[in-house]
Amino acid sequence: MKVRIKNNEPNATQRKALRKEVVKEFNNLLELYNRDTALQVMHILHFDFGFGQSRLKKFADKLKEMQIRQEERYELPESDTPWLCEKQLREDGIDIKAILE
Repeated sequence: MKVRIKNNEPNATQRKALRKEVVKEFNNLLELYNRDTALQVMHILHFDFGFGQSRLKKFADKLKEMQIRQEERYELPESDTPWLCEKQLREDGIDIKAILE
């Protein structure tokens, strides 16, 4: 019996390590994106709506709390939180498409 070894393809251990590294990098990028988005929202809340340090802190705490609650309640990965938020807003009658155009 002949066995062909393809040297240009990763083996199972290498694929597992690669997958782990890709997930880690994706989570890092997602965390940076979430931070950047939160900073932009806080900028608007501060300069356009007068939120100070205390109210911005409350907002940030509520945002974290909501993300954790959504993930635990619906057993979704962190990356699905925006999808769930949009779904719930739509169910409550908010026209997301009109707002984000």
